[in-house]
This record gives sequence, structure tokens and C-alpha cells, in this order.
Amino acid sequence: MSIKEKYTIKSIDSYLCNDWLLNKHYAKRLCSISYSFGLYNENLILQGVCTFGMPPSPTLCESICGKEYKDIVIELNRLVVNNNLEKNVLSFFVSSCLNMLPKPKIVVSFSDLNMSHYGYIYQACNFIYTGTTSNTTKLIDKEGKEFHFRNIGHYQKNNKINVSMIKRRIDEHKINRIDIANYLKQYKGNFKYKDLDKIFGYKDTCSHWFRTDSGFSFPNIDDWVALKKILNFDDKHDKEMLNYEMVADSNEIIKKLELQKIEILPKNRYVFICACKKTRNKIIKTMKYESLPYPKGENKNYDSNYAPVIQTQLF
Repeated sequence: MSIKEKYTIKSIDSYLCNDWLLNKHYAKRLCSISYSFGLYNENLILQGVCTFGMPPSPTLCESICGKEYKDIVIELNRLVVNNNLEKNVLSFFVSSCLNMLPKPKIVVSFSDLNMSHYGYIYQACNFIYTGTTSNTTKLIDKEGKEFHFRNIGHYQKNNKINVSMIKRRIDEHKINRIDIANYLKQYKGNFKYKDLDKIFGYKDTCSHWFRTDSGFSFPNIDDWVALKKILNFDDKHDKEMLNYEMVADSNEIIKKLELQKIEILPKNRYVFICACKKTRNKIIKTMKYESLPYPKGENKNYDSNYAPVIQTQLF
């Protein structure tokens, strides 16, 4: 019996995924789910789930193919199946799920190098490999479980744990970093970075405001105001650089919740365009990431021996 004859893929209600995501997937937490699919064997028993949802940030959506296509970006955020299934079942499952998605869609997914996952399933399904993420830290709570960074935003919105309020620049991710760095260089004059660090009370910080590579960082709101007086530059970028809102201090939130930051490996980023050939070619031309050779390494399986509650489906 072939894989196509033995297995059936069906769109399922998201609640059917809960047991799999909370107890069998290594992340051990629920995620945003817009589309969910189940893998059923010939006995109509659920053998695995694959879910798609909103990516963790609007910045990620826009970073792939720009503003024009940011609203059709979704993330393949969970994939988990029972152990000891046939070799090609996983790629068959993922490919079928991609075909069942509404079109057009730009699907992004990540393989976690911290779990020794290189993304071979995405390679088998002809995803485009676009390099690694820049995230190199994660938060751990008192129980040793991961606390997702986006949850900090929930605490910032209502400040329910009553921490200090700070100024946060609005839409900072939309500001052209290279433009700002080159602009500041024009006014730097004879100031040395060490001189500026001494004035601001920093150590090895001010130099990052003038960098045009990935090491660039924005001066905060107050630093921009002070820097303007020191370097005597004009108002050209004030509208974007001084546009801010008051939010709860994320560092205080982390401290108050007793969260710990730990260093982690970046993740491999894969992209798949779900569209007809003409639309796919059009979208690919707008991709902001370079298509790179597939990474290789030794995959290691995590402990996924948990047996979810047996779920059958009447078709």
C-alpha cells in the first residue's frame, strides 16, 4: 500500500491539536493557529498535526517580500507526528498541507538549531533557504520553561505588574538604518566614539549609532535629543526619530517576572511561495532575502514518545 493510499490529510479544528502541541511537540506550548491539518492512517486515527498561523511580529512579515505582500505571510509554526512512520510520510504530509492552503500565501518556517534540526523536511518540500535569524537570546521563567519575547508586549500594553514607563519610538523598524548612520557621520566631526561614550555615560555603545552594517543601533529618544545638541545637526530626521509612545519598561518586566536571558543558536529560515506559477515568479522577484544553499548537519530527534489521546475522524 502506497503512502497516498494509506494516509489522508484533512483540515481539522485547532482544538484537536492542543494535546499534540502541549505534550508531544518540544516547545510544549500553544501557538497562533489560522489553519490546522491532521494526518490520518487507514484506520482514520490521527497520526500527526501541522499548523499555520500569524508570524510573531509584523516586522517579519514585511521583511520577506516587503509591504506589498506582508498580509499574505503566514508561519508553519508546528509540525509533529507519531514516531516510526514511513520515511516519506512527513514530506507527503507537509506538501499536502501546503497545497490545501488558500492562495496566494507566503509560508515562512524555522528549523531550530538548538534542537539540532537543520530543516531537512523543508528541503525535501523545495522551500527556499534564506539564512539564519538574528535572535541569539531567549527568556526562561522560574520553572525553566521558555517565555516568548512577544509575551513581554502583553505586559507592556496594560502594565499590569506596575513597572516604570519609558519612551519607545513608533515604527522604528520602518526607519532606514543606513540613512540615519550616514546622516550622523556627516556631523560627527572630530568627536571620537570614546568621547561620546564618556559624555553619555556608556561603554562601547555610541559607535553603533554610526555603523552601516548589522551592528547598527538607534540612539534612544533622549539620546537623540542630546546628540543633536552635541553634534549640532538639523531637524531632517526629527519627525521619525522623535515620534514615540510611553510603554512599560521591558527590562523591569523581565526582572520583576524573574526571567533569565540565555544565549541560544540562531534558527534556519525557510520560505515557500504557495501560488500559481505566474504569481509565484512575481512574488519571488520581490524577496528581500537571498536564496542560499541548503545547510547540512546531523539531525537529532527529541523525545516525542508521548502518546496523544486517540482521535479518530469520520470522513
